[in-house]
Amino acid sequence: MNKEQLKGHSTMLILATLERKSLHGYALSLVLRDSMPDEFKFGMGMLYPLLHKLEKQKYITGAWQETGNGQRRVYELTRKGEKELQAK
Repeated sequence: MNKEQLKGHSTMLILATLERKSLHGYALSLVLRDSMPDEFKFGMGMLYPLLHKLEKQKYITGAWQETGNGQRRVYELTRKGEKELQAK
């Protein structure tokens, strides 16, 4: 699989990861980083636009949560996202 093929699968990778657990963007990037070979890793510049796109498509929802250091946006899979993941 090359980087162009990865782009086609990145949505499913994100949905599959969020199916297991709700995560904020940085935590999601760490899970993806640790679960993928080095040559297929994508950075924050690709992750956040994908998260925004998936939220607009209603595959995921994001909600701000308070932390000791401020706020962070935590994403979770929606019912529509679950159906999309199962369909693929």
